[in-house]
Amino acid sequence: MIKKTNILAGLFFLTLSGIHAPEISGELSLENAIGLAITNNYNLKIAKNQLQQAKNNNSLGNAGLLPSATLSGGVDYTFSDSENETISGGLIKNNGIGATVYNAGARVNYTLFDGFGNRYFYKKLQQSDKRQEIIFLQQIENTMLGVVNGYYSVCSAQQNLKLARESMQISKDRYQKALDRRSYGQANKLDVLNAEVDMNSDSTRTLNTEQAYVTAIKNLNVVLGVPVRSNYSVDENIEFNNNLTEEQVIEAAMVHNNILLSQKQQEEITELDLKIAQSKKYPNLSAYGQYAYNKTEYDKDHTTYNQNSGLSSGVSLRFNVFNGHQQRTNEKNARINILSEQERTRQIKSELERDASNAHTDYIYKKQIVELQERSMIRAELNFEQTKEMFKLGSVTSIEFRTAQQNMLNAANNYNDARFNAKVSEYNLLRITGELVK
Repeated sequence: MIKKTNILAGLFFLTLSGIHAPEISGELSLENAIGLAITNNYNLKIAKNQLQQAKNNNSLGNAGLLPSATLSGGVDYTFSDSENETISGGLIKNNGIGATVYNAGARVNYTLFDGFGNRYFYKKLQQSDKRQEIIFLQQIENTMLGVVNGYYSVCSAQQNLKLARESMQISKDRYQKALDRRSYGQANKLDVLNAEVDMNSDSTRTLNTEQAYVTAIKNLNVVLGVPVRSNYSVDENIEFNNNLTEEQVIEAAMVHNNILLSQKQQEEITELDLKIAQSKKYPNLSAYGQYAYNKTEYDKDHTTYNQNSGLSSGVSLRFNVFNGHQQRTNEKNARINILSEQERTRQIKSELERDASNAHTDYIYKKQIVELQERSMIRAELNFEQTKEMFKLGSVTSIEFRTAQQNMLNAANNYNDARFNAKVSEYNLLRITGELVK
């Protein structure tokens, strides 16, 4: 679980430009890994940009609730011949008249009433902004789960590598002892060959495990948004902290799950879309105020220039009488969208109840598997120690010793994997109940 204060701190770094992912060394904790991902994860940066776009759109001006103002200006030049006939039948001709026309203006427009469509649209922008915040939290949850999966994959690979190296050391010691015993005539060539084969097998297993460990770190580095070649160790300590019942898990999911909360916001948005569509059948009343300036200068004439300027204002009313039933069609489709979103909400609730129940069941069973694997590991270790002592006394064969060694290694690996799988399951349970980001 991570608090929103930590998220906001990470978002502060997301807004800065030119930040490079830091190098990691030493031991990396899960909390620090999550902090790095919140700061550097590429998908999260994209989601942050989308959230900022939604916040930019959420404004009075974008909803049409503020007046618009425009300035205009221009210069035109004309050159023409004119011919005018007087009442007495005479003609007045002017040839080659040039004129320069200057014009400028300022205009303010404001919608006084449009069926409250602009107000509904502003509410839609607000709801869209809130929904994008929830979607951003979903991306944070997805990123955190990606970190958790990657981190515990590294934990598992790191622990498996330790076990493989310990097993290889046991085989090396056995091989050296076989050589020593043979030099004293206490072991035959077959014992040495068997020990050498087992040592080589453990060496191969160690190399494969080391490769898996290196690959797991690189995969995690991509999620963290740090240099791919960063190398470090991880904290393998685990505590299980979730004791919720299945009923509590389902109840929390129905209230706090971000997928459901996002869908509820979408349902409200479609209801606002209907109101916006309905507003189009009301008259649209707008007002304007304008200042205009115009001046014409002539190249040659008894009139050197003509100039006028002044203020004007007015209102206009526009009412849609008939538009080919488009209004009625838009309203019908808006109502259908509401019904569709309501059905989608019911579907998500049903799926969420199933997923919450399955997540709780998965967590309970995985913890039980941890307990079983722990007991198996303890028994396998005890069996190996006893077999080891008996092998020194010559009471058991090399095959029996090797079997006990492999059983101990497999049991330790199974316990190791079971612990980390159960912890990942716990984090998935936190995501479904909306408790991952608090």
